[in-house]
Amino acid sequence: MFLIEIATPSGSLTSDDRAMLTADLLKMYAADGDAPEETLSRGRMMTHFGFNELEGWTTGDGPWRRGGTPPIWITVTVPEDWRAEMLYPTMGALRRSVRAVDRRNGWERAIGTLWINVVGIKNDSIGLNGKPSTADDVVDCITAEFRQRYAAGEVDVPEGVLVDPMCGMHVRLGPDAITMEHNGETLGFCALSCRSAYARRNDLPVPA
Repeated sequence: MFLIEIATPSGSLTSDDRAMLTADLLKMYAADGDAPEETLSRGRMMTHFGFNELEGWTTGDGPWRRGGTPPIWITVTVPEDWRAEMLYPTMGALRRSVRAVDRRNGWERAIGTLWINVVGIKNDSIGLNGKPSTADDVVDCITAEFRQRYAAGEVDVPEGVLVDPMCGMHVRLGPDAITMEHNGETLGFCALSCRSAYARRNDLPVPA
């Protein structure tokens, strides 16, 4: 679940500019062999981008004038349980996209003309399909098709990696790997949100 609204002064961006602004974040859902297509497909389906062109954009120094570098104000809405983990990679991806657009147009961006705000929505205030939902409900929805195949024993585990039992991402063991022990087995997870959802789904203590 990513809900991304990009506000700019009316008429300041072209269709090519808008495409570049979304490109980096969409790369997360490109097939790369480390995640099953059914999970990627659900992730794409539940990610929404929107552009809001605002009339009369004004700062404390006066109105924005056409031809200058346009201010950009991006709001990213995610479940609150994901916010801390998603904060830096999401901001980084969007910042890189904005810099690419700036270079393309020869724009010099002044201090305070780019704002990226990542907003977390608390459990039961998330309106998945219009119903009060939790972050775990969102994970369950994204991963439902993979988990059905995993439970049926239809998932091949490549040599030397673990497969996240929630979403199917390949996890390579190392000092930064997210893992937990269950029934004498080491389980690997792509993110803390998947590990927490798995623990709660199986009535296990959520690792600190």
